[in-house]
Formats: sequence, C-alpha cells, structure tokens
Amino acid sequence: MLKYRFSLKFYLGIVLIIVSLLIGKITQIVFLYYFYDPPIRWTAVVIYVLSWIPFGIGIWWVGREYSQAIRKYFSYKYYHEAVKVHAGKAISKSRAFRSRVRKRMRQRV
Repeated sequence: MLKYRFSLKFYLGIVLIIVSLLIGKITQIVFLYYFYDPPIRWTAVVIYVLSWIPFGIGIWWVGREYSQAIRKYFSYKYYHEAVKVHAGKAISKSRAFRSRVRKRMRQRV
C-alpha cells in the first residue's frame, strides 16, 4: 500500500492550483483573440476573475501543510543533528580505512 507524505487536501490543493492556472491562461487567450467581441471578452474577464478563487483555496491548503513540513529545515537543531550524524559516519569510515591500511602495511613488511 502506498503511503503518501502529505494529506489528500494537499494534493487537491495542487490540483486546484493547476486547474486554476489553466483556466486563467485559456481565458487570457480567449480575451486576446476575441478582443473586439464585447460579450465574449467580458465573459472571459469574469471567468478569469473567478478562477482566482480555487487558486487561493489551493494556495491556502498547500501552503499551510507544506510550511509545516519544511519548518524543521529552518531550525538550528535539525542541522546540528545532521552534522553530528554525518560527522560520526565520516569518522567511523576514516578509522576503518586507516585500520585497513595499517593491516596492509604490516602484511607487506
């Protein structure tokens, strides 16, 4: 079973943002193409303005959850722990390498 990192609301927010952007671009093209036809032009403007509603909702849903997910990267504790872990791995690997080199040098002598 797949385990998602974020909630369904997060992914629906992304879909809302993409759909809203697509609707906005299509209405911009219609607005420019039918610039001299007032009913179609104003319909495109109204649809464009209304496409900002799902965009705002999507930004709200995605931004809220994503900000909670990346908040840890702005703390000193996260980087301090990461440095400790990676430094410990590097030290243990260098000690193991040094012991292998010493064994080889003793075998050659």
